[in-house]
Amino acid sequence: MRKLLSVFTLVLLVSSAWALPPQLQLDSINASLDTLSNNMESTLLGKDDLPLAVSGYMAFRLKNFHYSERSPWVQDDLARTTVDAMLNVNIVAMPNSYITLFTNLLFPFDLTGLYTNSLGKQPTGVPTNDERVMFDHSTDFYSSSINEELNVGVDIRAGVFGAYVTAGGVIWANTSPLAMWERETNPRFVWQYELFEDEKTVSTYYKEKSFKPVKEGGRAFWTNRSFGGVYANVYQLPFDMHAQILVSQPADMDVGNRDGLRMYGGQPGELEMSGGYDFRGSVYAGRLAKDKIADNLTVGLNYLGVIFDDAIIYEPEFRNQWIREGYAPTMLNTHVGTVDVRGNVTPKLYIMADVAVSVTDSSIYYQSEEVAGYDPEYVTSGYSSKTHESSKNTPQVGVYMKVQSKYLEGWPMTLEAIYLPPEFYSPYSLSNPSRFPGWRKSETYLNAGSLRYGPNMAGLNLKIEPTFNRGYFDVQYGQHRQIEEGDDAILFNYRLNGRNMWESTNSWTKHKPLFIADSGNASGPHYVARAGSDLATADGIKQYRRNGGLWGGTWELWESFVAYDNASQITEGEIPTHAKWSSYFSFMGGYDIGHWFGTDRNIMMTGYLAMSGISTTIAPIAYSEKQNDMLMTSFYGQFEPAVAVFPSFHMVGILGLETFRSEKAYVLQQYSNSTKGIPMNIYYFKKAPINYLETAIGLGFDWDLAGRVGLHVRYKYMTHSDETAPENDFHFHYISAETKAWF
Repeated sequence: MRKLLSVFTLVLLVSSAWALPPQLQLDSINASLDTLSNNMESTLLGKDDLPLAVSGYMAFRLKNFHYSERSPWVQDDLARTTVDAMLNVNIVAMPNSYITLFTNLLFPFDLTGLYTNSLGKQPTGVPTNDERVMFDHSTDFYSSSINEELNVGVDIRAGVFGAYVTAGGVIWANTSPLAMWERETNPRFVWQYELFEDEKTVSTYYKEKSFKPVKEGGRAFWTNRSFGGVYANVYQLPFDMHAQILVSQPADMDVGNRDGLRMYGGQPGELEMSGGYDFRGSVYAGRLAKDKIADNLTVGLNYLGVIFDDAIIYEPEFRNQWIREGYAPTMLNTHVGTVDVRGNVTPKLYIMADVAVSVTDSSIYYQSEEVAGYDPEYVTSGYSSKTHESSKNTPQVGVYMKVQSKYLEGWPMTLEAIYLPPEFYSPYSLSNPSRFPGWRKSETYLNAGSLRYGPNMAGLNLKIEPTFNRGYFDVQYGQHRQIEEGDDAILFNYRLNGRNMWESTNSWTKHKPLFIADSGNASGPHYVARAGSDLATADGIKQYRRNGGLWGGTWELWESFVAYDNASQITEGEIPTHAKWSSYFSFMGGYDIGHWFGTDRNIMMTGYLAMSGISTTIAPIAYSEKQNDMLMTSFYGQFEPAVAVFPSFHMVGILGLETFRSEKAYVLQQYSNSTKGIPMNIYYFKKAPINYLETAIGLGFDWDLAGRVGLHVRYKYMTHSDETAPENDFHFHYISAETKAWF
C-alpha cells in the first residue's frame, strides 16, 4: 500500500510538470519531495489500513449447585440454578498511525429471571409472596459492567514517545513485587476453565495446561491487581525509560461505613459503578523505570499511597467500635516506596529484587464535646491509655528476591527469598495475602511463604521444574519463620473445593472478601466454628476481627481459628503466641501415555501432592498433627486425567482429597439449665480437634463446536467430613456449562 501511494504520487507530480521546461520540471519535483512522505502518511488509517476494529466474545453460562446431604449452615443454599450471559466488546479506532482510541465494554445478562415463588426452594413450606432470587454474585447486574472491564482510553505514539491513558471500572496494573503485585504459585489445572481464558483451540488449551501448567504470569495467572480510576502508562520515553501513574479509590473497602457497602445495610454484593459509593479515600501509584542497563536489566522507582479522609474517625459507626474496645479511634494511611531491579544477568540467569519501605501515617481521634455526634459517656472509658499495635509510624523495610537459573540443562530452578518485618504493610503487593487492604492482624497462614506472603515473615522457597519427552515434574519446597512472636491465629484456605463452596452460598461476592460464608442465614443455624480471638461478631474492630469460622475471599474460602492450649485461655482472653514456622512440600508431575495404546493422541495423566504445616519449632516435613510443637497440618492430593478423544473434543477428570488437622481447636457449646424454675443457657468451650476430610470426583469435556466457538462442561461431586463437629458435614453437586463464541 505504501509503495503504491508513493508511485501514484510521483506519477501525478511528473504528469503535472510535464508541460514545463525540463529544468522547471525538475525543480518542481524536487520541491515536492520533502512533503511526499508526510502526504503519504496522512492517507494511512493505521495498522493494516483498518480505521475501525471490533473484537470480543459472547458467553453463556449455566451453573447448578445442589447439596444432597445438607449442613445447617447451608440451609438457605440447598439448591440454586443460575443462567447468565455476557457480551464483551473491544472497539479500536485508528484515525492515523499515531493515535489509537479504544474501549472495552462488558454487558452482563441475567437469564434466570428476577422473581420466583418461595416454594421453588422450599417445596414443603407455607406459600408466601414471590421473592427475588439470589444472583450469581460475580455479576450482580446493577450496571453495564461489573465482571471484567468497562474502560476507555487513547494510545499516542510519536517518535521516542509512546503512552496510553485509560479510565474505567477495572484497570489491571502492576509496578513492583512489594508495591503493586499479585502472587500465587498454585498451578492452574486443566479442570478449571476460567471465564477469562484467551481464545484458543481445545487442543492448544489442553497442551498448554497439561504439559506446562501456568504458575506465574500470563492471562490465566495474572501478576496484576485490579483498580478503578485513571491509569497512564508511558511505555516509551527517551533514554530507554518508561513510567506509570495511577489514581484510584480503595474500592476493596470503605473503612467508614458498613464494610464498603454504604447505605446498603451491609448485604453482600458488588455495587461498583452504580452511583452509590463514597469511599472518601484515594490510591496513588507511580513508577519511573530505566531499561537496558547492562544490556538487559531494568531498574525502577515505585510509590504507592492509600490515604483516607481524616473526618471518618469522627463518624459514630467508625469511632465507637474503637472506643468500645478501649482504643483511641485511629485512621491508618499507608505510604510505600520501593526500588526494584529485574532482567537477565546472563542469558541463563534471571533476577528480580525489590527493596521497600512502608510507613503508616496515623490520624488519632481528638476528644471534643463540640464534635458532631459526640457521646459524653465515653469520657471516662479509659481508652486513651491504650495504643493500637498498628499505629506505629516507624518506617519498615522489606526485601524480596527471586533468582531463576537455567544453567543445568533441562533442570530450571527458581529460588525466592523474603524478609518482611511485623509492621511492614503494603496493601496491594504480594506481601498482602488478602485482597482486602484493611486487614492488619497478627495472623499466620497455612502454606505461608510458599503460596502466600504476609508480614512478620522470613524464609526461602525453592522450585525445580524439569521437562522431558512426553512429560514433566515439578518439586517445590519452602521453609519460612516469623521474625517475632505473633498470635497463634491461623487461617487456611480450601484449595480442592473452596471455590465451589464459596460460590454456592448466598454470601458469595467476588470482590468483597470480608463476609462470613454463612452471613446470609440471618438468625438461622450457622457454621460450627472453631473459636477465634473475638468470641462475638459484634465485638472487635471490623478490620481486625478474628471470629473464627468460614470467610470469603476472591475465588477462595478461608477458615480461621486460634490454636489454644486449653479452654481457660479462651475464657480469660489469653491468646497464645509463638514465633511459628511454616513448612511446605509439593510434587506435581504429568506423563503422556498415549503411545502405550499405539495412538498419537494425547492421554495425559497428571498428579499433584502437597504437604504443609504450621509449628512452633522447625519441621522439615509436616506429616502429622501429632508431631512435636505442631499446630496444624494439611495434605492435598489431586489426580487429573486428560484425554484427546478427537482433536476438537477433549475430556478431563478430577479425583481429589484434602485434609486439615489440628489438636488445638475449641468450639462454643451451650446447654439449658434451670435455677428455681428459671430457664438458663449455660455456655462453655469444648475441645474439638480439627479433623476435616474433603473429597472430589468429577468429569468434564471441552469441545470446539465450530471455528471460534467452544463448549465447556464440568460436573463435580464433593464431600466434607468434620469428625468432631459432624453437623458441618455435607455432600455437594456442582454442574457448570459454558459456551463461548469469539468474534
